[in-house]
Amino acid sequence: MGFFRWLSGGSPEEQKARQEMQRKIEETRQLEIVRQEGDLELLHSGGIPSEARARLQELGKTAGEQDAIFTSNLAPDEIALLRRHGYRPRGLVTGSAVWHVGQAYAGMQDCEVYQLSQAYDRATELAVSRLKQERDLIGADGVVGVRMSMVRHEWAGKTIEVQLVGTAIQGPDRSSQRPFLSDLSGQEWWALHSAGYDSVDLVWGFCTWFLFTSAMDELSFRGWNNVEMSHWSDGLSRARTRAEEYLYNRAKTEDCDGVTGVTIERHLNEVRLSGPGENPAYEREHHNLVVSIIGTSIRERPDAAQKQRRTRTVLSLKDGKIKPMVLSAADVTLYD
Repeated sequence: MGFFRWLSGGSPEEQKARQEMQRKIEETRQLEIVRQEGDLELLHSGGIPSEARARLQELGKTAGEQDAIFTSNLAPDEIALLRRHGYRPRGLVTGSAVWHVGQAYAGMQDCEVYQLSQAYDRATELAVSRLKQERDLIGADGVVGVRMSMVRHEWAGKTIEVQLVGTAIQGPDRSSQRPFLSDLSGQEWWALHSAGYDSVDLVWGFCTWFLFTSAMDELSFRGWNNVEMSHWSDGLSRARTRAEEYLYNRAKTEDCDGVTGVTIERHLNEVRLSGPGENPAYEREHHNLVVSIIGTSIRERPDAAQKQRRTRTVLSLKDGKIKPMVLSAADVTLYD
């Protein structure tokens, strides 16, 4: 009898329950489709997904609660230093962008690949914009310890991915400074802040330079002589100079006094030319040189003291390095 009930779909109550479950499943699926479509529209306009926005707004409501839980990419001593001076970590904030690179053309000579340079610049600009949105949603005064990583995936050769992550902090006087971004560590940021400098924003510059491998380069590769690869040295210098120029132009728009904490990285990717004919250049391995420069723009405060306390050289027992520091009696303990 149970077998025939199963063939007929069960009792009327079971059929009704099954239909109700299917209706709820379909309703949930449709709501998820609507949410995903809405998130895609937000991403297309440079925003962040709705779930991330709701999570950050919820964290923003806990700004005045002493038992609020936070996450941070800062080291414990960095958090302790900021806490000592009245700055509280609010949580991790991130920004990311995956950018598709269009078709790039390069002749048989060295040149900048503008399509790639612009792709890195636009992807970073979009990731920084989303990082700022998360900072504002969480109700923070700024972000310190920002770390940037750039990835080109083997499974998607025409895309680049830019990721940013940092710790949002809240100060004792929220009206003292405009919201900022900084890739400095907690100690570095506080040292500049106490010396009268405000962090303004992240600034960066990218240059992708195509290195055309000539017949002379091939001879140098295969030779036994110990010589400089002057062609490559010149390409690295040109790429770095252009990246610095892009960073300088971006810094000028920030109304800042300078850029500090500058880091320079370079990546070398092998490429091959494609085209008709019997030209041996199509058989050689050529290279794309990517030079990236990022730093923190800073501005001197009007109330900054013109004379700073003397620095002393201190041997750190943590890493064995000698560092210049500004010391006061409360900072050190003397042993006989």
